[in-house]
Amino acid sequence: MKKKGKRLGALILFILISLKPLTVGYCEGISTYYIRFDLKSSNQRITDGKLTMVPAPNDFRAANFSCFPVSGIVPALPQEATHTIEAKAKQNAFIQLLEQKGLKSLTTLNYDTVVSYEGCVHVPVALFIGPYDDEKKGFPYTSRILFSPLSFPDQWESLRRQFKVKELINNFFLFFQ
Repeated sequence: MKKKGKRLGALILFILISLKPLTVGYCEGISTYYIRFDLKSSNQRITDGKLTMVPAPNDFRAANFSCFPVSGIVPALPQEATHTIEAKAKQNAFIQLLEQKGLKSLTTLNYDTVVSYEGCVHVPVALFIGPYDDEKKGFPYTSRILFSPLSFPDQWESLRRQFKVKELINNFFLFFQ
């Protein structure tokens, strides 16, 4: 009877550990990143897509951050490496979120058009990757991303002032602790 109880306890512990979210993309000391997705088309055909992610420790152009759930399928083989699947899932989640919630801009030159989507994210990103799905030929994933679309240039100065005031108030209260 005791062996069954210990096995059951070990099984429950294993299940709880495996349900823990994977944190992907965390660098020591940097928590806010500027992300941009450029979708290039030429002669009405998509020719290139490029995701850029750079540190943005004091990007005042960001509006209020909100948590957004993003889910999808990472097309991959069942034997593909875990870190590769995590990177693809994170990239897909960022692109999907930028296309849905990011600030959009359009640049045209001759027959080439570039649609850009911009925003800021806080890391680490909560990423849950499910087991391989034979029917969909990939790994289903769900992520929660703390995201902020960028504001328009006419709001940047106002956001910078708000940030400075908030920072001064926080420093004032830290003085009395």
